[in-house]
Amino acid sequence: MSKVKLVATGDTLLHSRIYDLCKTKDGKYDFTKKMAPAESLLKAGDISVVNLESLVAGEELGLTSFPKFNNPVELAENLKSFGTDLVTNSNNHTMDLGEEGALKSIENLEKVGLMYVGSHKSKKDQKEFRIIEKNGLKCAFLSYTAVTLGNNAPKNKGYLLNTIVKSQTKEIRREIERLKKEKNPDAVIVSVHFGREYPLYPVSAQKEIAASISDAGADIIIGHHPHVLQPAEWIINSRGKKTFVIYSLGNFYSGQKGLYRQIGGALSLDIIKKSNKSADIKVDNPVLNLTFVDANRKSGYQMHHLLNYIEKNPYIKTEHGDFDSLDVYSELSKRYKDWMPEMKLK
Repeated sequence: MSKVKLVATGDTLLHSRIYDLCKTKDGKYDFTKKMAPAESLLKAGDISVVNLESLVAGEELGLTSFPKFNNPVELAENLKSFGTDLVTNSNNHTMDLGEEGALKSIENLEKVGLMYVGSHKSKKDQKEFRIIEKNGLKCAFLSYTAVTLGNNAPKNKGYLLNTIVKSQTKEIRREIERLKKEKNPDAVIVSVHFGREYPLYPVSAQKEIAASISDAGADIIIGHHPHVLQPAEWIINSRGKKTFVIYSLGNFYSGQKGLYRQIGGALSLDIIKKSNKSADIKVDNPVLNLTFVDANRKSGYQMHHLLNYIEKNPYIKTEHGDFDSLDVYSELSKRYKDWMPEMKLK
């Protein structure tokens, strides 16, 4: 039997109120203390994936915050040091600084040694599948966005941003078919930027896209964009195969404010193959390790620290009020277990 533990996190999207706090005396940036729990969460996986929703084009192109995001290069360096194997970079902020920004961000990811998928530097780069092999299992990663908010790639340069147009997933189906023919991976993991911002449950478009991607042959679908946690479920597709989908992993590390915008998590899944004779894999043991970004102005040194959720006890203090952490945990637990009883929240 072969087994890989996959860890995936939600959106990493730094506002100026975070990176300004992390500027060092030598003019550089260091997020290691603010993001400290990320290291143990990411290194717990055999393969760890982070949704990088901001460009990391760095100071060369000018750091920017909402509504257009460009973060320091050091963010990518820190994610790499924390144990990140791959970042997904297709989203509605990919083209915030146009073609120049997208290419500079990719250049910096390559310098750091971070594999990326979703936004690419050329057609050739886009055609090269991202495969990570661990413990005898080959895992393939794809990434697309159904949301651009008008930030589209230039004509004839669609490689800069993998998109789903009008909820049509024919291109994804073709890519998965080509992937399986050329690389024969054991598992296909598709990250999708979709839905609407802030609903605590997926909207119909998310469910339609997920069902179609499942039917195309994905084993795992990881959702982003709503900036809040949304439930997970199993999809049985027309082929009779079962796909795991989590509709949104929320914010992992971000300067957004609001109770559920400050709560995120690191999802872990076991990908299991019982024998080399069988082509089928099993996705098992879903666990969501909850996190919280402290955005309370009264927190002092703790301001914008990433924390394990269990550290927020007994009350969560936000600028919009104080909340009983056990009540919030109970709501989150019910929301997930109503859709997937075996999901564990920590």
